[in-house]
Amino acid sequence: MRALASVTFCVAFSLIGASSVHAASPADEDADETSTRITTRVTAEGLVIAQVRVAASPAAVRELLSDATRSHRLAPTTISVKATADGACEKLQLSTRGLLSPFKLETRRCPTSTGWRETLVRSTDFKEYWNEWTVKEDGTGALVTFTTRTLPDVAVPESFILSQTRRVLAKLMRGLLGALGER
Repeated sequence: MRALASVTFCVAFSLIGASSVHAASPADEDADETSTRITTRVTAEGLVIAQVRVAASPAAVRELLSDATRSHRLAPTTISVKATADGACEKLQLSTRGLLSPFKLETRRCPTSTGWRETLVRSTDFKEYWNEWTVKEDGTGALVTFTTRTLPDVAVPESFILSQTRRVLAKLMRGLLGALGER
């Protein structure tokens, strides 16, 4: 039961992967049903990648995503998030939806040259967890990519976890579009 809860995730968000992973194919890159601007796919390595092109400038997107608390709240599975400074990075205390009880984890989020990377510090609910936002100039706006690899400590097939993660990331990107006023 608890395994199913984690599957609906944490992406942040970011989440998930393990037994029947397959190579990316055109079916993996299907556009989100409510927005053809959002695409999601799964790689052979078990990464889940979501992308969206936005009209907002890269600077505006970076400004929005620079707040770790705000960026985590774009995900429908985030229950609570508390950020504290940790040098140039931030330590986050996250609570995400689980089936029977919330999943809790501590992560570290650091800036990169193209966005932010978040890695697992501690959790009894996850074996592996990391995610990365990248924001790049794209002609008239920005291409925003969210990549994640998350493996909850549950007995659920990785293929199921990956498919649920794709759904969550599509919702995450819809949240980003809404926050940018681009629904």
